[in-house]
Amino acid sequence: MKRILVTIYFLVAAVVYIIVYGSLVLFIGLIIRLFAGKSKARKFIDGQIKIFGKNAFRWMFSPTTVLGEENICNNCLVVANHQSLMDIPLILGYVGPMPMVAKKELSKVPGVNWFLKYMGGFFLDRNNPAEGAQIIKKIMKTLSSGNSLLIFPEGTRSVDGTVGRFKTAIFKVAKKLNVKILPISIWGTIFLVPKRSLFLNPGPVSMMIHPPVDPSDFSGEEELAQKVEEIVRLGVERLKAIGGDLK
Repeated sequence: MKRILVTIYFLVAAVVYIIVYGSLVLFIGLIIRLFAGKSKARKFIDGQIKIFGKNAFRWMFSPTTVLGEENICNNCLVVANHQSLMDIPLILGYVGPMPMVAKKELSKVPGVNWFLKYMGGFFLDRNNPAEGAQIIKKIMKTLSSGNSLLIFPEGTRSVDGTVGRFKTAIFKVAKKLNVKILPISIWGTIFLVPKRSLFLNPGPVSMMIHPPVDPSDFSGEEELAQKVEEIVRLGVERLKAIGGDLK
């Protein structure tokens, strides 16, 4: 019964916040932009996105622990393991709003698609390999302009929480542009939204933000990808092992 009530509460809160309040936030941002400039409007909307990211876990009654916030950098390729859709608000709330590569299905979700587009994100159809080259060009343009970008290099969500193999294409981009990589390990979000279940499952969530990795320290994208994958995997294993003892 508790899971049913939490699920209903979360869905109502999310819909009201994202669609109703989200519309108001974007409208206020437009007014601020007209009268105070683009940078102040961006600062206001980004702040609201961070608040939403953190509130999403409060609404689920899921205590959240974040380690390594001092490692957050600008103009970085943010790379994380992927356990569930809740990984996105977790990173937006505690690392910050940024463009990301999201699955095409999210482009059809009202409210969510507004903010993904606002942040400069791209929607990828995983059933259309031909889109890959266009996405890479957009990623290069985003990183070259000084922005950070979020990507989940496993390409899909983990089925059991373990870290899958990282695809190397994105690391080739980081190497070419010499953009630092910010590895992030996530544990616990896989249990919040269980596969083949209609109900949420509140529980603790943890995230470890590792020190940035410099691509120039590696001979090629494969070596770089393997190193970042190792960092993320070891971080997940540590978060899993210490669980509720996180400080």
